[in-house]
Amino acid sequence: MAAVSVEAQERPIWAIFGVDLLSATCASALVSPWVTAIDVVVVRKAATGASLGATIRSFLSKPKMPPLGGIVIPFLVYFGTYSTANLCDSIYAASHDLDITTISSTMPKFLSTTAVSTALCVYKDGYFAKLLGSSAVKAAVPRRSFALFTTRDAVTVFASFNMPSIIAPKLHQLPSNGPLSSLVSSEEASLRTAQMIMPAAIQIVSTPIHLLGLDYNNRQEKLPFRERIAAVRKHVHVATPLRMMRIIPAFGIGSVANTSFRRSMLSNLP
Repeated sequence: MAAVSVEAQERPIWAIFGVDLLSATCASALVSPWVTAIDVVVVRKAATGASLGATIRSFLSKPKMPPLGGIVIPFLVYFGTYSTANLCDSIYAASHDLDITTISSTMPKFLSTTAVSTALCVYKDGYFAKLLGSSAVKAAVPRRSFALFTTRDAVTVFASFNMPSIIAPKLHQLPSNGPLSSLVSSEEASLRTAQMIMPAAIQIVSTPIHLLGLDYNNRQEKLPFRERIAAVRKHVHVATPLRMMRIIPAFGIGSVANTSFRRSMLSNLP
């Protein structure tokens, strides 16, 4: 772990907040293009029922993504999420006289990050659902879809930003021999490993919620609940690994990058 000087510890809080925002900007710019492409494939497949290969070919041939919606909206989602988590960590460290690089797992951080991430993600998903969803459905995104998207995001944010700092010490206690020992050889390595694992693992829970929300948007007529569950089951085996692939750059690589950028910048504060 990079050492943080005493001088850096004593920097004004506004300088630390500036680092929080800058590191969030760098991490968001790194991951948002890749996440957007996977998002579009998942939404199109759920809307059209086409095979994964056909959906990917359709996306590559006709991306159908305006410049604003294509990059800026996803960038803002991750910038808002990372920066909120960073600011919460800085406030917690300052108020408890801790190392300024401390990664917390407090309830205020969970609630704040969930609120910001959910609001931005629901807006993004509503935007993409209307843009890329079933051509027969151009009405407003229904409340049930918003509620399901909100639940999905709360679960994902908790696993991505709160669980790693809880799981990391337990990973560090694992036996230090074997081919994967480097992943848990130090507290920092254990935290990075937890940041990569938890967001992907939670997709087993959150993907069915996501697909159900999309189904309520794409088929807004009254249907038996078992029919909607059948639609979720039809897509979940493909959508889950896709969303794992999506979440690893978004909240796995992105979280590791955000944490690394933040720690490096804080350690080099003038």
